[in-house]
Amino acid sequence: MLMTFYIEETEGAKKKITKSTEEISKVTYKKLGLTEDALEDFLQDHTEVITLEEDWDLKMIGKQVRNDANKRTDLVGLDSNGSIVIIEIKRDEQDMKARRDNFESQAIRYAASFAKIETIEELVEQVYGRFLLQNGEVDESKIVEKGVEEIMDFLEEHEAVDNFNQNQRIILIASSFEPSVLSASTWLLSQGVDISCVEVAPHFIDGRNDKAYILKVNKLLPLGSEDDYLSEIVKKEFTSTSDKKAGGNHRVLPRLPQMLEDGLVDIGDEIYHVSDEEGIKTKSHIHGPKEVIWNGKVYSLNAWGAMFHHKEKVNAYTRALVVRYGKTLEQIRKDYYKL
Repeated sequence: MLMTFYIEETEGAKKKITKSTEEISKVTYKKLGLTEDALEDFLQDHTEVITLEEDWDLKMIGKQVRNDANKRTDLVGLDSNGSIVIIEIKRDEQDMKARRDNFESQAIRYAASFAKIETIEELVEQVYGRFLLQNGEVDESKIVEKGVEEIMDFLEEHEAVDNFNQNQRIILIASSFEPSVLSASTWLLSQGVDISCVEVAPHFIDGRNDKAYILKVNKLLPLGSEDDYLSEIVKKEFTSTSDKKAGGNHRVLPRLPQMLEDGLVDIGDEIYHVSDEEGIKTKSHIHGPKEVIWNGKVYSLNAWGAMFHHKEKVNAYTRALVVRYGKTLEQIRKDYYKL
């Protein structure tokens, strides 16, 4: 639920929250006259919508990419674990119903196609080179050299060269999902398939004429919650899921909520950024399942990490050093979960 409100001054300089009469209502992309292409372009330019609460970074490498079945994949990315990311987009639930193929099965076929890529050169020749040309970033004669260099720089920055395409990640995006898609995706998660369902839903504020809209982003799957679609089988197989993945080198690492639940870290634990040698300027504390507090303000873990790294997105787990351990969150979870 979303609502608008005002902040009013009362006697004694106290502030009061007053609900606005303006209502926020969900609307479909179709009603707004927006095509699927418009949503693709937006997500291509704003990958933080996809990775906001994730502990991995994303480099976009392809749009409308033809696979070996001559089908088009909406968006293709490469994450900081070395996995190729298949991003399939449907504007609204009605678009899913109009498709002959199931949303999730379509994405799985695309992932199987990209799983055949064995080298970075192949990735550039089949995917990234065309993307560079589309965006006018390189001469065609230098496309392979430029593409390989950029992919290698990204993988080396995240120490993921050895894990290149050992796994594939699927992300389904729509303004709403059919229950059957969520149910099927839950089962796929239990079988070790790395699949996510993310709602990116437009809303408008009644009574406004400024054409400003609200975009609500809600990750439905997977979540560490009691959501109806997260059946017991998914939770029981959380640990074994990573063992089922091909290659065996890249594994799904538990995030901060699970680390708190298992007692690895506690609310209030002091942390600082690894770039701060004295641990003074960035001294902070774990504030919640996804938050840290610094200088009296609360930030998401990844936003905190990026703030001291001069980048929009970083893996904060590799940057946050827990004082009582003398280790980063990344080192702590790898040691404990033997991953």
